[in-house]
Amino acid sequence: MAQVFTAKQQNFLSRFSTAVVNLLAANDALVALMTEYQDDLYASGQTNAFTDAVVQTALPAATAALVFSAAGGLSNTGAILPTIATNRQSLEMMRP
Repeated sequence: MAQVFTAKQQNFLSRFSTAVVNLLAANDALVALMTEYQDDLYASGQTNAFTDAVVQTALPAATAALVFSAAGGLSNTGAILPTIATNRQSLEMMRP
């Protein structure tokens, strides 16, 4: 028996697809930024590591430690960016 799609289901699928497409775009931007972060040696202990004073010029409530933590949360093994990369093919199928 064929499934009958309701307007609510179609709306969900449209919103889901849009969110996945936006996720992939944001992922691509973050991958580029993390490459810059690594290439420019901004990480803790590196030559050009962020200091609290530098971070707070752009993000007044943040610290360098928070930036380092966020960067690790994005790119370390098992984190967001590697997980998206692993599942990219399935996510690409959500494009309309």
